[in-house]
Amino acid sequence: MVTASLNDFHLYLGLHPLFERVEKALKTYTFDKTGERIYIDGEKLFAIPAFDNARTKENALLEAHNRYIDIQVCLEGNEIMGWSNRADCKSPKGLFDTKKDIIFYNDKPLSYFNVPAGHFAIFFPNDCHAPLIGEGMIRKVVFKIEV
Repeated sequence: MVTASLNDFHLYLGLHPLFERVEKALKTYTFDKTGERIYIDGEKLFAIPAFDNARTKENALLEAHNRYIDIQVCLEGNEIMGWSNRADCKSPKGLFDTKKDIIFYNDKPLSYFNVPAGHFAIFFPNDCHAPLIGEGMIRKVVFKIEV
């Protein structure tokens, strides 16, 4: 897991060959149509803009993915995210949904951190994350990058 200011995103471009395309998309798109996928490189790289009500820590579930790395960018608001190492999560809420590339866990996050507007968090398949914690509305974009 990585979290930082968007001003420092260039420092992480070497983590995956498609991260440069993410950086370009952040400079090109406005991400104002929520819920609609924006295909940047087919199923290998796409973005999902969202504008959602924040949840409480008690209502936010840990989730993890096998096929995709998430880069979650807060555009407006102050998002709090929970994190745990996936190997430490022992209580799945159900089976892994291969079509949606997601599994939820009943486990509680090991730690929480702020992702204010203009910041991002990168979650790899070994990271469980609980997004959208906070107060009020949060506008964000989630990039899905094939591993």
